[in-house]
Order: sequence, then C-alpha cells, then structure tokens
Amino acid sequence: MLPDQDEELHAELLKVFREYFEENQRWLSEGTKASAVRLRQKLSEIRRICSKRRVVVREWCRVK
Repeated sequence: MLPDQDEELHAELLKVFREYFEENQRWLSEGTKASAVRLRQKLSEIRRICSKRRVVVREWCRVK
C-alpha cells in the first residue's frame, strides 16, 4: 500500500484520537468507572489503528 492509498486509515486515526481526547476530558471531570472504561476502549482502538498504520509504513519502506 502506498502512502496516498492509506488516507482512510490516517483519517480514522485522527477521528479516534479526537474521540479519545473528549473521553479523557470526560474521565478527568467525572472520574467514574464508566468514563474510565470508555477511555480505555478509545486507547485500545488507537493501538489497533496504530498497529495497522505501522505495517503500512513498514511495507512501504520495504518497497523503497
């Protein structure tokens, strides 16, 4: 996959990071277990997307 072909993956990462930021603010203000669970879910999503993105970058480097 070329860098311009994974624009969707990049956009997804930015979207989920914004959602993480909002959940983090909620967790800091509320401090509830539910807000902590939602925050951890966003962190897991970010990790999943970052892993995919890392593979794309690694594959691109191998092609070059």
